[in-house]
Amino acid sequence: MNTELLRTFLEVAKTRHFGHAAENLFLTQSAVSSRIKLLEEALGVPLFTRKRNNILLTPAGERLLSHAENMLATWQLAVQEVGVPSKKNMQLALGGTSNLWDTFLQALLPQLAQRFPKLYMRTEINKPQHLIRSLLGGRLDVFTVLDAPSSLDIEARKIGELQLIMVSNSRGVRLQDVPALGQVFVDWGTAFNFQQARLFPEPVAPVLHTGQSHIALEFILNHRGAAFLPKTMVEQHLLDRRLFQVEDVIQSNQAVHLVYAKGADKSPALGPVIHFIENLSLAATRR
Repeated sequence: MNTELLRTFLEVAKTRHFGHAAENLFLTQSAVSSRIKLLEEALGVPLFTRKRNNILLTPAGERLLSHAENMLATWQLAVQEVGVPSKKNMQLALGGTSNLWDTFLQALLPQLAQRFPKLYMRTEINKPQHLIRSLLGGRLDVFTVLDAPSSLDIEARKIGELQLIMVSNSRGVRLQDVPALGQVFVDWGTAFNFQQARLFPEPVAPVLHTGQSHIALEFILNHRGAAFLPKTMVEQHLLDRRLFQVEDVIQSNQAVHLVYAKGADKSPALGPVIHFIENLSLAATRR
């Protein structure tokens, strides 16, 4: 099986758009269509349907999805194991949600590289449900999330926390002013999202909804609005009077969890890395 056909299939399945998939893969749209056609001919079944300009997976396409992910992951691991220089004999596949890479995990990579000089690292940014699937499928060793998943096959340990405060680019803003000013909704996990929703007596349609804190920060600095952002990310902007804390909203501390397969912390290869991360007491990175 040509791995490029599978890679193209996964990109179309993710974007639900042949044009966007082509852009992401640096291909022409006709090349993407041709690859999907070749894959469908090889399997003898259609993988996508078009309904009202929407690309949908067929039942066969849905069944292929996990197989394609596993096949590509297995091939990638094989390439890494064969191609890793002899000086790099340890491997770690580390995942996390986009908001945690922005504000938490960037500080971890250099510390891992310094503590384990023979470590070869691979990273993945994805949604929690995809990270769980990658972990159970053997494509990830560990990942970090805010909401600890519950499963008999995995373990979740707290490794740090984010200190979130609501800030605005206008002085003297109170919570009651936020709906008119514009709420910038940053996805900080299901539990905290419920807390955000309960702050207001009536539902508020956010002016911007994002899973990436740096997007929210730039929007507020250059336009307007209010959002919960990590304290360490906005400290300098508060000192420079470019941002102001919303006066009647208290700080919220959100736990960050390291997730790995049950028993992985006892393995000779992965155990030392897991214990090192658990003992770091990480905090959000400074900007």
